[in-house]
Amino acid sequence: MKHFLYYLIALAVCLPSASCSDAFVELPYAYDEISYRRGYNLDIPLDTVVYIESQTEFERLFAEEDTKPEANIPFSDGALAMVKGISGSGITDVQKELLQSGDRYRLSVRIYQNMTSVVETWYVAYVIPKEYVGKIDLDIEYIE
Repeated sequence: MKHFLYYLIALAVCLPSASCSDAFVELPYAYDEISYRRGYNLDIPLDTVVYIESQTEFERLFAEEDTKPEANIPFSDGALAMVKGISGSGITDVQKELLQSGDRYRLSVRIYQNMTSVVETWYVAYVIPKEYVGKIDLDIEYIE
């Protein structure tokens, strides 16, 4: 019984240091540092998926921006998949969903518009596994 108690104490002391590392992140995940409310003016094509595959590319993309998003993307394992669009009306919400379908992903983006006559730019982004670069099908829907 005494030995069991020692093992239990040793386990309780050692277990927190053996837990999962904060550096491990399961991919894909939404990268919410970039959204339509941030006011970016990035020089990327409209209504297409753009892949950022390195820290250098990321820094170059945001070089001219006053406020830069956190660059906490694990580029060794993943890439940033980003879409830019322009709404001809004001935006009340942007919803996004990334679903795996076989060896591809489908990214669905829904832009909810209001009746104001304001042109607004929106962005959505996901961090995806490197092997899915170039394998995202995009679906954009504007809803009034």
